[in-house]
Amino acid sequence: MTDSPFADHYPRLTALAARVVDQRATAEEVAADALARLDGSPVDGRPEDEVAAWLNRVTINLALNRVRAAKRHDARVAAHGQAVGPDRPETPEDVVTRDDERRRVRAVLAGLPERQAVALLLRHSGHSYAEIAASLGVAAGSVGVLLARGERAFRRDWETDDD
Repeated sequence: MTDSPFADHYPRLTALAARVVDQRATAEEVAADALARLDGSPVDGRPEDEVAAWLNRVTINLALNRVRAAKRHDARVAAHGQAVGPDRPETPEDVVTRDDERRRVRAVLAGLPERQAVALLLRHSGHSYAEIAASLGVAAGSVGVLLARGERAFRRDWETDDD
């Protein structure tokens, strides 16, 4: 590790945020926002694993907040009869389908209880149970239960939303 939290954590936090938000630039903003909150935080000056866990949690929370805000914005725009969605040229059907599915995954995650969503995101980002436990501030033994509940809730919401 270097003396720069930015150099140490930014690429990983950007990749983590990109799993939640749908644009790379937004993921980069979220990662930068999380790192900016490190100065003066409760973990500033603590061991590296505690800092990393705290940054994971803050990054996912900020990213989920962005998704929720975008959903509210899209709902307001839709209510006024305007087109909803990113401004981009028509793309091939496979790209559209992939983008729709990503949006749907993000929407379902945003509707889950926060701990379940964070646990799922961290696990699918390759984090260990110990890292997830540290990020959530829970015992490592409870991570499996959180993941199982999160997966069950995700599946239920996914199937309910599949109209």
